[in-house]
Amino acid sequence: MKRMLVFAAAAALTLAAAPAAAAKEITKAEVCGSGGACQTVDDEAGRLALAESGAPMAPPPSAPYYQISARFEHGDESATVLFVAVPGRRAVRYSDGNWYAMTAAQSAVIREATSDAKPLPAAGLIGAAPAPDPKPQPAPASDDGSLLWPEGVLLALLALVAAAGIVRFSSRWRPASS
Repeated sequence: MKRMLVFAAAAALTLAAAPAAAAKEITKAEVCGSGGACQTVDDEAGRLALAESGAPMAPPPSAPYYQISARFEHGDESATVLFVAVPGRRAVRYSDGNWYAMTAAQSAVIREATSDAKPLPAAGLIGAAPAPDPKPQPAPASDDGSLLWPEGVLLALLALVAAAGIVRFSSRWRPASS
């Protein structure tokens, strides 16, 4: 019920002013997955559950999702509001572009409505956070399991010989003490 205002505001923008006695209600709701497979949410409690959400949240990383449409009616006027649900991230993005945490009731309705439907691919989700950087891969080890064998040993020996040569050369050419 927390985000019912989002739906009401969207519906109010598209519906003409009507007598106060006529109430706005969600008369139809559908949850759609890939291939255009849609499941109608028939019961009023389920439709109301789809219209509520939890606290605002940051955009989640992209994941498979479902497209949801809710039809509001107010007297002779009607409006349809579209939004997406990302069950794997427990998130909902309404038509205003903001993300909200998915409630347990929303999750249950979506799970029931999509039991036979496949979600839309994550690549089509608009407004999600960029995917996290993949973990860096470790440097490949040589066949014997060490990272710098024999190159590391050869470099170390070369550095040792060069240091010994510098010490020996500098000890020969010291100025004489008076």
